[in-house]
Amino acid sequence: MPQIKAVQTPIGALYGRDAIYLDHVHMNYSKKELVLKGEINGGLAAEATDGFVPYELIFTEVYYFNMIELDVALHLSDRGYAQGSSFDELTDTPLLATIASARGKNLKHLMLKTYDDIVEIACGDYKMTI
Repeated sequence: MPQIKAVQTPIGALYGRDAIYLDHVHMNYSKKELVLKGEINGGLAAEATDGFVPYELIFTEVYYFNMIELDVALHLSDRGYAQGSSFDELTDTPLLATIASARGKNLKHLMLKTYDDIVEIACGDYKMTI
C-alpha cells in the first residue's frame, strides 16, 4: 500500500498551498535531469523563517515527470493529490512498481505541490539547495 512522507527540507517540512512557488522549470532530456527553481514561504516551514527563501531542486535519473495545474489535480480524487505536505516522498506506489518491472530501476517517487501546479517525479535521486 502506498505511503506518503513529508520531505524534510533544510528548513523542515513544508505545509500549505502558499508554501512553495515555482518560477523556473528546465528539463535536460539527454541527461535525464530536471531543475526546478523558485521560492519557499519561510513562514510555512516547520522551522519557520521570515520572508521568502530561494530554492533549487535538481532531480537526476528522471524516468517520470508530470506537471498538472493544481486546481485540476485536486479534482482528480483517485490520485490523492490533496493528501500530504507540500513536498512528499511516496513509497510502494504503482508507478514505482511499473518502473521497476519495465526498467529494473529502484527509484524515488516525489510530489511537489506548488501554489499553481503539482509536479510528480520518479527519479534516482534529488538535491535541494536553499
